[in-house]
Amino acid sequence: MNVHGKDAELYQLEGKESRVKPLAKMNVSISTGKLFLDDVKGDDRLTLERNVDERSLNCLNCTALGLPNGSIWNFDSRGPYNLPQMLEEQSVKDEAALNAELLASSQKIMEQAQRSSKAAKLGPFEGEWVYQRVTKLDPLSIMTIWQKSQIKQWSFDFQTMDRLSQGTPNFEILENGLKIRTRPQPHLYALSSDKQTLTCVDCATPQRWRKSDPKKDLSDRYYARIMAGNPGK
Repeated sequence: MNVHGKDAELYQLEGKESRVKPLAKMNVSISTGKLFLDDVKGDDRLTLERNVDERSLNCLNCTALGLPNGSIWNFDSRGPYNLPQMLEEQSVKDEAALNAELLASSQKIMEQAQRSSKAAKLGPFEGEWVYQRVTKLDPLSIMTIWQKSQIKQWSFDFQTMDRLSQGTPNFEILENGLKIRTRPQPHLYALSSDKQTLTCVDCATPQRWRKSDPKKDLSDRYYARIMAGNPGK
């Protein structure tokens, strides 16, 4: 309740962000030691009286607000508040949030359009690929490359097949190969002449991916493990 002069507003703060929700505008009058608030658009009248502590008001008929009679309204030394200004600031904040959301959505659409444009060049690299393990600690990693779904990667624990990670990295088609923008840094892969092997040309350690047999299913754990290899060290 915001009382200033002969005017008052009822509003509530909602949610974690304390959004301002106006409830009613009231006319203020005082008579026989009581404060009366009359709804300017209706017949509701709230009657309040000052408590003995001189810092709170006791509402005598707050059932009109859905509150029990005897509800206490404590004095707020920071008031009265400028409700129109609060609503304007909230509107500006909402507009800024909406603009940021629209910008993010627009950027996402543009990025997807760029990915779709590049995906048309993925033809030579299409297939399901399995990382060739170098040590027994290496995970079982699978990568699919299709023009429709683009590039997707998964890593699994070699023994338990528990999923460790998955992602849809961005990519770039270059004259000398396929650059996959994995973290922490992108890597360039060259396709073998028989189109069965992808070899990383700028990795610190050897990395190769072998294309799986299109007639077989990599969800077959036995086949997937054979494809990945099982080094002894």
